Amino acid sequence: MRKLLVIAYPYPPMPSIGASRWAAMAKWLRRAGHEVTVLTTSGFGSLPGDSDDGVVRSPDLIADPRLRRLTRRPDLPEPGGPVGVDKPAPSLFTRVLVPDIYVATWVPGAVRAARRLLRESHYDCVITTSPWESGHLVALGLGGDRPAWVADFRDSWCFEPWREPFPTRPQRALDRMLERQVVERADGVVAVHGVLAEDFARRLGVQAAHVPNGWDPDLDVAAEDADAPELDPRKLSLVHTGKLWGGWGRTPAALFEALGRLRAERPDLPERLELVVAGRLDTEEKRLLDAAGLEDLVRHTGVIPRASAIALQRRADLLLLLTSRRLSWEAPGKLFEYLAADRPILCLAEGNEAARIVAETGTGVTVAPDDAGAIAASVKEALSGEVAGRYAPRGLDRYVYPAPAEAMVAEVERAIAQRGRRATA
Repeated sequence: MRKLLVIAYPYPPMPSIGASRWAAMAKWLRRAGHEVTVLTTSGFGSLPGDSDDGVVRSPDLIADPRLRRLTRRPDLPEPGGPVGVDKPAPSLFTRVLVPDIYVATWVPGAVRAARRLLRESHYDCVITTSPWESGHLVALGLGGDRPAWVADFRDSWCFEPWREPFPTRPQRALDRMLERQVVERADGVVAVHGVLAEDFARRLGVQAAHVPNGWDPDLDVAAEDADAPELDPRKLSLVHTGKLWGGWGRTPAALFEALGRLRAERPDLPERLELVVAGRLDTEEKRLLDAAGLEDLVRHTGVIPRASAIALQRRADLLLLLTSRRLSWEAPGKLFEYLAADRPILCLAEGNEAARIVAETGTGVTVAPDDAGAIAASVKEALSGEVAGRYAPRGLDRYVYPAPAEAMVAEVERAIAQRGRRATA
């Protein structure tokens, strides 16, 4: 059994699907007998079981009320509390610091906390994970006598980045240099998406393992007991949980156009179909949703607890997954919740990881996210029952825990062996 130090910025109670990967992974690693310490931010508060679960929270300036007022950011939500309407982040957060704002607000304190933990106890392996990319820099700050290191990439860094490019050439060069240092200095590299693993091998000459996200079956009980918004049994319920829009080019514009076309063709459509959106909207997204003129077809429930979102998914007739044209590696975390919901998926994706997984598992239909005509045709097939009739799930085991944790353990062992080879070289 191994003693592991996981460095993860997104971790509960942060209200983000990004916090789910290592919340589940750490739990299942512990069940397999491994000792896991998680070093994360204190910015979103703490949980009562932190000390028992080995969770260490280091200070984060992002939670400082004075800084948030200065940058006109909304207050952070209280643990378990509601999440308000967000506002676009100021350029200080997205256009100045490389690779992201947390390199200044959290990483220095996290490096100190990680060094203290390593002084106090022996760890077999350090695992850093993104988002955000600055989390990997904590391991770079540990020096040459650190344990084995696995760098776990949930999103891409420089290959098809989910964020806009930095405005200056020196910033972009620094960003590429930091990525290369992390990938080359880590003793093992893991990618949530197969496309990312292929990119590391092709572009940087580093072999990376594909360890996908997965569904945590422990959430089944929570979903069974959770309250969720009621769905109209007279209508086909097309449900989307989480954010519809994304700064990386994800937009529901073609979907809204398709619904508008269908309503023009079928005046009774509002009596037969409802798109239910459960998730956070920022101010611009709310304006766009209001401007779409689909009030009789689209219902926004606001933010609901994760357990309620999962319960809502399982009551839907059809689940909506929306991805970007820009990112071939994109497979949103909610896809793995959808796979476990036992409902067909309308996957607005083409040529990316999400489309591959849905097709491979027989869990839905895929259509280009910007093709309004094809989307309208797929919605028609859903209304006629054809989409549900083709639902034939298969090969889901690798996307359900403990399988991802078992795959991660294999990569930890490879990293420990690689660290030993480097030490003796």
